[in-house]
Amino acid sequence: MVYPLNEQQMKELKESHEVLSISDDFEIVYEKQIPNTGIALLHGEIELTKRSKFFEKINSGSLFGIYQLIHQEPIKVGCKVKKDSKIILLGRSEILESLKDSRSKLFQLIKDYRKNEKS
Repeated sequence: MVYPLNEQQMKELKESHEVLSISDDFEIVYEKQIPNTGIALLHGEIELTKRSKFFEKINSGSLFGIYQLIHQEPIKVGCKVKKDSKIILLGRSEILESLKDSRSKLFQLIKDYRKNEKS
């Protein structure tokens, strides 16, 4: 599931996390793998693949892989971050910790994400 991020959410993530600049295409999650991180795509694009073939493109301002990360479920698609993209990686332990603190900005982001996954 892909969750759209608004400008404020992206700004808050940038203020509290390291932004990674991707210099070459990078396969970050393989199909049927349980992801180690969720991905906030701030700039650029992510290419999703199914059975090694192009499936869908995710654009800037998206949060991806959180559901599978929280629930420890294999992801159904491969995920390649494209050259010149900027991303933030959100680890499982960080996400689970944030769910214990309703005041954290990451808690609010995950809460919105989970509300969206149910709709």
